[in-house]
Amino acid sequence: MRWRDRLAVLFFPQGMVLTAAAFTLFFIHLGVFASDVYNFCVTHHYDRMSFHYTVVLMFTQVISICWAAMGSLYAEMTDDKFLRCFALTILTLNGLLFFNRLSLEFLAIQYRQENH
Repeated sequence: MRWRDRLAVLFFPQGMVLTAAAFTLFFIHLGVFASDVYNFCVTHHYDRMSFHYTVVLMFTQVISICWAAMGSLYAEMTDDKFLRCFALTILTLNGLLFFNRLSLEFLAIQYRQENH
Protein backbone atom coordinates (compact mmCIF):
# COMPACT_ATOMS: atom_id res chain seq x y z
CA MET A 1 0.00 0.00 0.00
CA ARG A 2 1.43 3.35 -1.02
CA TRP A 3 1.41 6.43 1.18
CA ARG A 4 -1.28 8.06 -0.98
CA ASP A 5 -3.61 5.14 -0.36
CA ARG A 6 -2.99 5.39 3.35
CA LEU A 7 -3.64 9.14 3.23
CA ALA A 8 -6.97 8.60 1.46
CA VAL A 9 -7.93 5.95 4.01
CA LEU A 10 -7.08 8.34 6.86
CA PHE A 11 -9.28 11.13 5.54
CA PHE A 12 -12.30 9.11 4.36
CA PRO A 13 -14.29 6.38 6.10
CA GLN A 14 -14.36 2.92 4.59
CA GLY A 15 -16.13 2.94 1.23
CA MET A 16 -16.26 6.72 1.08
CA VAL A 17 -13.41 6.91 -1.46
CA LEU A 18 -15.57 5.19 -4.08
CA THR A 19 -18.51 7.44 -3.28
CA ALA A 20 -16.32 10.55 -3.45
CA ALA A 21 -14.94 9.43 -6.84
CA ALA A 22 -18.48 8.82 -8.12
CA PHE A 23 -19.51 12.23 -6.76
CA THR A 24 -16.63 13.90 -8.63
CA LEU A 25 -17.50 12.10 -11.87
CA PHE A 26 -21.13 13.10 -11.36
CA PHE A 27 -20.22 16.79 -11.34
CA ILE A 28 -18.04 16.39 -14.43
CA HIS A 29 -20.89 14.62 -16.26
CA LEU A 30 -23.39 17.18 -15.02
CA GLY A 31 -21.30 19.99 -16.49
CA VAL A 32 -21.02 18.25 -19.86
CA PHE A 33 -24.74 17.43 -19.83
CA ALA A 34 -25.69 21.02 -18.97
CA SER A 35 -23.50 22.28 -21.81
CA ASP A 36 -25.09 19.84 -24.25
CA VAL A 37 -28.62 20.77 -23.17
CA TYR A 38 -27.75 24.44 -23.55
CA ASN A 39 -26.32 23.89 -27.02
CA PHE A 40 -29.24 21.66 -28.06
CA CYS A 41 -32.20 23.59 -26.65
CA VAL A 42 -31.11 27.21 -26.28
CA THR A 43 -28.46 28.17 -28.83
CA HIS A 44 -29.09 25.40 -31.39
CA HIS A 45 -25.35 25.08 -32.04
CA TYR A 46 -25.39 21.33 -32.52
CA ASP A 47 -21.79 21.19 -33.66
CA ARG A 48 -20.67 22.24 -30.17
CA MET A 49 -22.27 19.22 -28.49
CA SER A 50 -20.16 16.32 -27.27
CA PHE A 51 -21.07 13.85 -30.03
CA HIS A 52 -17.46 12.85 -30.56
CA TYR A 53 -17.12 11.72 -26.94
CA THR A 54 -20.43 9.89 -26.51
CA VAL A 55 -18.82 6.46 -26.07
CA VAL A 56 -16.35 7.80 -23.51
CA LEU A 57 -19.08 9.66 -21.62
CA MET A 58 -21.35 6.63 -21.47
CA PHE A 59 -18.49 4.39 -20.37
CA THR A 60 -17.41 6.76 -17.59
CA GLN A 61 -21.01 7.15 -16.47
CA VAL A 62 -21.35 3.37 -16.17
CA ILE A 63 -18.07 3.29 -14.21
CA SER A 64 -19.40 6.07 -11.99
CA ILE A 65 -22.61 4.11 -11.34
CA CYS A 66 -20.56 1.01 -10.47
CA TRP A 67 -18.37 2.98 -8.07
CA ALA A 68 -21.42 4.56 -6.46
CA ALA A 69 -23.03 1.12 -6.09
CA MET A 70 -19.91 -0.32 -4.49
CA GLY A 71 -19.65 2.71 -2.22
CA SER A 72 -23.25 2.31 -1.18
CA LEU A 73 -22.65 -1.36 -0.41
CA TYR A 74 -19.73 -0.39 1.81
CA ALA A 75 -21.90 2.31 3.41
CA GLU A 76 -24.66 -0.21 4.14
CA MET A 77 -22.19 -2.15 6.31
CA THR A 78 -21.62 0.88 8.54
CA ASP A 79 -23.96 2.30 11.15
CA ASP A 80 -23.64 5.86 9.86
CA LYS A 81 -27.02 6.94 8.49
CA PHE A 82 -25.60 10.06 6.83
CA LEU A 83 -23.03 8.03 4.91
CA ARG A 84 -25.68 5.56 3.76
CA CYS A 85 -28.03 8.34 2.66
CA PHE A 86 -25.21 10.18 0.87
CA ALA A 87 -24.06 7.05 -0.96
CA LEU A 88 -27.57 6.13 -2.08
CA THR A 89 -28.20 9.71 -3.18
CA ILE A 90 -25.06 9.70 -5.33
CA LEU A 91 -26.06 6.35 -6.81
CA THR A 92 -29.52 7.67 -7.66
CA LEU A 93 -28.19 10.91 -9.14
CA ASN A 94 -25.69 9.04 -11.30
CA GLY A 95 -28.42 6.73 -12.57
CA LEU A 96 -30.75 9.62 -13.37
CA LEU A 97 -28.01 11.51 -15.17
CA PHE A 98 -27.18 8.42 -17.21
CA PHE A 99 -30.76 8.04 -18.42
CA ASN A 100 -31.07 11.78 -19.09
CA ARG A 101 -27.88 11.64 -21.17
CA LEU A 102 -29.22 8.63 -23.03
CA SER A 103 -32.51 10.38 -23.82
CA LEU A 104 -30.65 13.50 -25.00
CA GLU A 105 -28.52 11.38 -27.31
CA PHE A 106 -31.62 9.76 -28.81
CA LEU A 107 -33.24 13.17 -29.27
CA ALA A 108 -30.12 14.43 -31.02
CA ILE A 109 -30.01 11.35 -33.27
CA GLN A 110 -33.68 11.80 -34.14
CA TYR A 111 -33.12 15.48 -34.91
CA ARG A 112 -30.14 14.72 -37.13
CA GLN A 113 -32.13 12.10 -39.06
CA GLU A 114 -34.99 14.54 -39.67
CA ASN A 115 -32.85 17.45 -40.82
CA HIS A 116 -30.11 15.72 -42.79
